Formats: sequence, C-alpha cells, structure tokens
Amino acid sequence: MRSYKEVVEYFESAANAHLAVKSFASGPLDYLDSNSQNIRYPFVFLRPITSIGLTGNVRSLTFELYSLDVPKVSDENALLVMSNTEQYLYDIGAYIRRGAEQQTMDFEMTNLNPVNEAFQDRVFGWVSTVIYTEPAVYNYCNFPEL
Repeated sequence: MRSYKEVVEYFESAANAHLAVKSFASGPLDYLDSNSQNIRYPFVFLRPITSIGLTGNVRSLTFELYSLDVPKVSDENALLVMSNTEQYLYDIGAYIRRGAEQQTMDFEMTNLNPVNEAFQDRVFGWVSTVIYTEPAVYNYCNFPEL
C-alpha cells in the first residue's frame, strides 16, 4: 500500500508527464488562489476530501481534481479552454487506470462540474470528484512497537 504522500506524488507524476499541463499542486482550497503561489496554466490541482479509507481489502481515497486554465480574451477561447481542461482530466485518469501500474490501483471519476471565472484568476475549467483505490490490508506485522 502506498503512503498518502506517494499517492499524491503519483497524481503529480501524471500531471507532469502530460505535455499540456504546466503546473501541479495539492492541498487545501486556498492554495488555488494565485496570490498564495506561482501558478502556471494549464494547472492541475488535487484536493483531498472525505474518504472511506481502508475497508475489507481495499483502500479508497477521495479527491477533488481540478483542471484549470486562463482563456484569451474572446468567448471562443473560453470554450476551447473548457474543452481542453476536460480532456486533461480524462488523460490523467487514463494514466492511472491504464498506465504501467494499472494492476495495483484504480481511478474512478464520480462527478464533473464546470469552474468559471474563479479564484481571482479568471480561470475556467473543471473540477471532478475522483476516487483512488488500491488493494490493502491491516498489517499487524508493520505495527511499530517498543
């Protein structure tokens, strides 16, 4: 079972491997404000939300996965941004579901909502609710004790 840090780093590796995505970050919602960090667009952001955790032999972590960009001035460019940023979400899902480690983890998109002119940046794009799952068990052999 991957650590939480390794899960986030795997999402980051998917975003970094994508030719169109310029930056990735994760954390609380206020990190989406460009005043708190130097964001380069198109931008992918991973926000943890309430998760099931470990049940049976499956670990599930739930996230909001944002795909955002700043359009040029015309409305036509905003439509193009919406189209492209939606595809980036599907591409990241494909990286996780069909990539080199597909036998050990899964990615499911359960919700997709548009983001328009948000976060003080005039950004457009999408936020999806995604569930990352992998096989796991409670392992007493790894219990740290004195």
